[in-house]
Amino acid sequence: MNAHRGANTAGPAVAGGQGVAALGDPRQVQFRNFGCASGADEAKLYKGLGAPWATQCMFAKLLRRMSAPPAVATNTTNDHIPAGYTYLAQLAAHDIIRNSSLNPLLAANEAGRRNEREQALLLDVLYGDGPSSNPGLYALPKVGEAVRSMMRTGPMASPSATAMAMPAGACPFALRDLPRFQPGDLSDGFENGRTDVLVADQRSDDNANIAQMTALFLHLHNAVAAALSASGLPRADVELPAGAYLFDRTRRVTTAIYRSVLQNDLLPRLIAKPIWDLYQANGFLPLVDTLSQGVPKEFSHAAYRLGHAMIRLSYVFNDQHPEGEGLENVLLNRSSSRPHKFPISERWIADWSHFFEIAGSTPQFSRRIGPTVNEVLLSAYTMPILCVGPDSKPLDPAAAVLLNEVDKAALPDPNASGLLFSDLVRGAIGGLLRLDALIEKLPQAVLATSPLLGEAKKRSQGIQSWLQGSTVAFTAAELAELGENPPLLFWLLFEAATEQDGLCFGATGSVIVGDVFMARFAASRAMIEDDPITQDLAARLFPTGMPRTMSELILFVATALNLGNAWPRFITPPTTPGA
Repeated sequence: MNAHRGANTAGPAVAGGQGVAALGDPRQVQFRNFGCASGADEAKLYKGLGAPWATQCMFAKLLRRMSAPPAVATNTTNDHIPAGYTYLAQLAAHDIIRNSSLNPLLAANEAGRRNEREQALLLDVLYGDGPSSNPGLYALPKVGEAVRSMMRTGPMASPSATAMAMPAGACPFALRDLPRFQPGDLSDGFENGRTDVLVADQRSDDNANIAQMTALFLHLHNAVAAALSASGLPRADVELPAGAYLFDRTRRVTTAIYRSVLQNDLLPRLIAKPIWDLYQANGFLPLVDTLSQGVPKEFSHAAYRLGHAMIRLSYVFNDQHPEGEGLENVLLNRSSSRPHKFPISERWIADWSHFFEIAGSTPQFSRRIGPTVNEVLLSAYTMPILCVGPDSKPLDPAAAVLLNEVDKAALPDPNASGLLFSDLVRGAIGGLLRLDALIEKLPQAVLATSPLLGEAKKRSQGIQSWLQGSTVAFTAAELAELGENPPLLFWLLFEAATEQDGLCFGATGSVIVGDVFMARFAASRAMIEDDPITQDLAARLFPTGMPRTMSELILFVATALNLGNAWPRFITPPTTPGA
């Protein structure tokens, strides 16, 4: 990693990795189809039922079916994936994709949309363009330093009247949030609370969980910096101004830890084991899509969104509020929606033992992946303007009232027209490959792991049988279309439930996600994992090996920043003797 560029910008130009193809200027191809250097044959793209109104009517029924309670009580808890991994995956996804715009309307198209994340999995989501270009993200430099090297973090509010008393031996640690501020004396006037967030990517404050996850990685950077300073980090590069050298070396190690955890902890949980075994046998290189530039639409519009199915109905952040926070509050607890709720209260501070298995803790778990998602995501962010009318033109709420009763009944249910509806719409207008065209690209080794991918008739029968398992009445054309040519997002959810009992992605989802990550790891491995400077620093800090799991990452942060007895709890101290 070029030291100057590491301190001032997002990082160096990505070098092609072995087995990974490059396309030249990454800005020339922003979104493309899976396994294609550019757009695929128009005939192979998903179009739904053709007319936007007909497709919307089909989606409305599909959403009603997906919201129907199962005929037999089923276990929705996924004890294979603790709840924190949902938001680690969201952080990583934000580090791959940053959309220039979103236009989720069936009558629209996305021809002009681009990915503003030119490099992936280098923690640009955390660092932005570095302390020289984005100084507001960084703490003021120490005396004698010309460049900022530490990440800013934000305070929590004073303990509420109902807060638990700090136990004996605990140490207060209040800087547990994203850095937020109140622009009281600026041109936009005064508003109660913290309206703005100092982050490289505003999606880092999309909900309370991703905000805490981002804050954790801010702490990771500061922990690495503290550990490097304590180790007597040599000042060898005299060309860099004071502070820049520490930032550069810290970013190298922090990024290496992050990528180690993604590859060794997150991805093996998300990807089906038979597919993971294929990646291991292939040297952790892509199985199909070897292009490191241009994001496959099948990832950005479908596989990337499987995490929505993993979201719980409530989350317990710490023992101070054991009844937990409902999902709607979790989604809305952000500066853009509730600035008056900030600085953050103690009830929203993550004790990471509740989100990951740490020193024997039993965390809360994510939801199993499948086509029956929780009701909050079906209704949250209800956006009637997304709908089209019978003329396939945008339908605003006033015009919807004037529709005849038959057409009104065909509109998406207000209780099932939220985030999942917008995900389906984006998949319909985004130019994704049809499922049969996608299957054609999969190697025999992948097809052999799936009972459905190689048998179109069996696949269609399975989908149609599930669709008919409720009172929702589909037309023959809708049943045929959904069975033979399902929206990719729906197929990936159905596949995960059918093949893996919802514990991880199915074969198709595993390959799409796996290839996107593997290609980007390989493309930048030379400046992270294979970089001699990073290797030397990692060996200095971690003589027995770099953290490979979230548990190890969190324990390192707790040790380096003396947070083992922090209050509010950073982690729950182990209760087992000798643990």
